Amino acid sequence: MKKKRNVLGYLSIITALTSVIFFFSPIDNEIDAIIIGLISLLGIGFALASKELWYVFIGTISNMAMLGMAYLLIIGTDFSKL
Repeated sequence: MKKKRNVLGYLSIITALTSVIFFFSPIDNEIDAIIIGLISLLGIGFALASKELWYVFIGTISNMAMLGMAYLLIIGTDFSKL
């Protein structure tokens, strides 16, 4: 059971790193924001499911930061269309 929690914790950190990679990739901004948002929500779920304090804090905070960046990316994309 402990090993499964560690795997979920690692997955939450990996999803945050994947979100960072998608943030800097030169794909369309709206598609980037959608992908980052979905990956971040998945990472938050992994972090909370791990139930280990270290992974919950690190995984949730890093994925929430990337979720916020996705939201700002959507706002910036819509603002630039004006």
